[in-house]
Amino acid sequence: MNIFDFYKDPAKHNELGEILTLGAQRHQYGLASNFLEKDIWVTEILRLLFDEGLLGNYSTAFKGGTALSKCWNAIQRFSEDIDLSIHWADLAEAEDEAEAWEKSNSTPSQQKKFRDKQSKLLTQWSEGLVNRLNNRFAAYGIEGLFAELDQGSKGEKINIRYPRLAKDINNYQLDYILLEFGGRNRGRPTVAKQVHTYLSEVAELAALKLPTAKVQAYDPAYILWEKLTALHQFCTQTSEPNPTRLSRHWYDVDCLLQQNFADPIQSRQAMLDVIEMKSNRWAVAGVDYGQIARGKLVLVPAEERLAAIAKDHKDAVDGGMFYREVEKFQTLISRLAIAQKTINNAPSFK
Repeated sequence: MNIFDFYKDPAKHNELGEILTLGAQRHQYGLASNFLEKDIWVTEILRLLFDEGLLGNYSTAFKGGTALSKCWNAIQRFSEDIDLSIHWADLAEAEDEAEAWEKSNSTPSQQKKFRDKQSKLLTQWSEGLVNRLNNRFAAYGIEGLFAELDQGSKGEKINIRYPRLAKDINNYQLDYILLEFGGRNRGRPTVAKQVHTYLSEVAELAALKLPTAKVQAYDPAYILWEKLTALHQFCTQTSEPNPTRLSRHWYDVDCLLQQNFADPIQSRQAMLDVIEMKSNRWAVAGVDYGQIARGKLVLVPAEERLAAIAKDHKDAVDGGMFYREVEKFQTLISRLAIAQKTINNAPSFK
């Protein structure tokens, strides 16, 4: 039976709740039923976006924690957002990408003009995607399923509401699915990856028809360097970063480095591409991304910032966001301090 048929018929809601409870009891990672339920919808949305082509013809990369979790099983935490980057030149409909890049970065006024134009284009595109999603959702016949544009996000955020039938309650988890888009990033290079639901890993539920999706995931080296440069930003930016839901970035980077997900030293071109993009498109007060290429990458925040981020890590652990036992945050930081020194001391970073 198709899992979504249980949502259509209110008489089957209790049965679906029992299925989700069984899944939580039998899943190898002991995932809570509300996570298993949300993952069903995350996977289905990815299927609609990529397999059914709701994203259109623009090169779009699936990245972030959810990509790491679902495409590579590289992290042992539940990531609930869908992070996507539309290739900036596609969105701008640039005939000559190199020329468009040079022109849009020639002066501060040109950079601002570019940002304003991309925000307008992304808002228009996101509004169209919301309409395509809601037209598609209407065919499901499921009450409470709809997409809405976050009006203050300049087209960068779409919230997808779905009926929640799982019994577990978790205050750390968002009660909707966030699609987060970037229109000033690269949407390539990518690699094709097949993803499935966590519920499909429960043998007792093999008869259920569950969604799968074939996505275009961001290249691993680029994912790693986006994560490393994000830590550098949070550590060096002038203003205090909001620590809520921030510690996951340190956890992710530690996992990637421990698993040799990609080699930060041998992937210099990816580093340079990410630095160039962030320096020109995502400048942040106090952050000099160029320092990274000169052996001054910062992965460990100052003590006054570290305490708040460590508390967020504890909140995430207490909130059941991890599949397996997680080491103390200070242990992760100690390893990242060693990694910072290793990367900065590499000959290619001098």
